[in-house]
Amino acid sequence: MRLKNRGSRALLLAFFFASCFISASLAIPETSQKQEAGTPLKEVPVPVIHVKGSHYEVGHQIGTQLKSSLVREVAEMKKRTDWNKLRAEAELFLQYSKNYVPEYVTEVKGAADAAGLELEDLFPTMCEEIGDDSYRFTRGCTDLIASNDVTEDGSVIAAHNNDASLSSPDYVTIIHYQVEGEPEIVAVTDTGGLNISVGYNSAGISLTGNQVNSNDMRVGVPRLLLVRKILAARTLGDAIDAALLKERASNYNQIITDASGEIYSIEGSATDYAPLYATDGYLVHTNHYLAPWMRKFEFDPNGITSSIVRYNRGTRLLKKNLGRITVDKMKELLSDHVNYPDSICRHGKENKTDFSVIINLTTQTMLLARGNPCEVKYKEYNFFAKK
Repeated sequence: MRLKNRGSRALLLAFFFASCFISASLAIPETSQKQEAGTPLKEVPVPVIHVKGSHYEVGHQIGTQLKSSLVREVAEMKKRTDWNKLRAEAELFLQYSKNYVPEYVTEVKGAADAAGLELEDLFPTMCEEIGDDSYRFTRGCTDLIASNDVTEDGSVIAAHNNDASLSSPDYVTIIHYQVEGEPEIVAVTDTGGLNISVGYNSAGISLTGNQVNSNDMRVGVPRLLLVRKILAARTLGDAIDAALLKERASNYNQIITDASGEIYSIEGSATDYAPLYATDGYLVHTNHYLAPWMRKFEFDPNGITSSIVRYNRGTRLLKKNLGRITVDKMKELLSDHVNYPDSICRHGKENKTDFSVIINLTTQTMLLARGNPCEVKYKEYNFFAKK
């Protein structure tokens, strides 16, 4: 219907602008959800400890320097009404570990002795597989990996946002290992203790990755000890072998990258795995299985929406920037807020990004932000960079 007089047109325009004004008034401003543009990034220091010697000695040094965190973790577990059951179950995992990764049990023993704890009381904190079904849903991560084929300057870059409980940023710590018979290792923990989240070594191997929630967890070597073993590898093949230890209790999606630009995503469960290779020079992974034959292990196929969105968003962002990827570009991508609050830079009510890390395997340096990368400034660390 056409309007045949100016009065009718004026009335319609007035109604239109009034509707827009009301809608704008009711809308939640974008800046109320995210860091306002131009707001200075905070500088949040991260504790760094250096340990050196035999496996027992480095464990003892960790236990000495991080005693309060280790004691806190054990005390929290002992508050549980089923503590005696958990401790008994963990002893089964401990026996497997003594048989197949005795050197890392020795490290845990050294930490326990230094902290004044019994090994049998500390070891349950290394067993994510027992005691807390809800643990599966309290952690998440996003990984963006780029080889020298697709970066602007030919660097190999592994970028990772680590999502955990709201209190986890308080315990983020860097541990620099110099262990007899192993390459030097730089590892990041968000428990302030022995539990390593990501790291890299002087042999040019990095380990990042994601929690995947499998339905076939069993008694065996805890996946946290697989992480420690992977970081001790001198070659890509040795690292993959460590990730696939037959006697494992469960697994993560272990993203193993080397300085030559080889990138593997080992999607694992307790009883199977999928070796995904970055054929196009880049790789993205979040918290669900991608390989078709691994999907049967998905613990909750209807509870992975955030992971799916983060995976697709990360893939789009990397593809859009192929050939232009730099460390600074990775900082920008890790701060992405599409699907906020369950975005790549996560701001959830129960979990959030507790640290963000960018490892440059070409320069052997690491940048770390303790907290959300949209709010916290990255700091560069150089423990064994090439001269």
